[in-house]
Amino acid sequence: MPRTALSALTAVLGLALLSPVALAKKKKKDKGADATASAEPDLSAMQVPDDKASREFAEKLITVEISDFRPSDGGGAKFEYTSLGFAPDNSWKAAGYIEIQDERMECTESGTWSMEAAESAKTATISWTLAKTDCPGRDAGGETRAEVTLGKTGFESIKFR
Repeated sequence: MPRTALSALTAVLGLALLSPVALAKKKKKDKGADATASAEPDLSAMQVPDDKASREFAEKLITVEISDFRPSDGGGAKFEYTSLGFAPDNSWKAAGYIEIQDERMECTESGTWSMEAAESAKTATISWTLAKTDCPGRDAGGETRAEVTLGKTGFESIKFR
């Protein structure tokens, strides 16, 4: 094989071997860029009262991680959200469980949320409506309304209304 043909073949093989590595690195960088872009929530679609305190409250509400929250103050079976999150599109999602005696049933719920004008950047009355549930004994259409004070780790205090 002539020397120039061998050099060309070596170059092609070298590129073929390097290309997957180069592509893999590029894909990793692209995923990181996507994660950074999606980390910033789009607040333009959020429907909240148009005053500074309400806006600040809503912006904090969608960033706090709420855990170990009981969405009703009634007795009977233990019902708890292990995680609850409010989104800028005025939707919410929760994962939790219902526990009756020794049996624990994991479940999820989701729906929409709204708020009244905030008392302060930390306190407002919010309502969340249940649209979907697979929790035993729970039906879509119910609404929870509460005066909420937000802290660094979620609901600092809550008064059901």
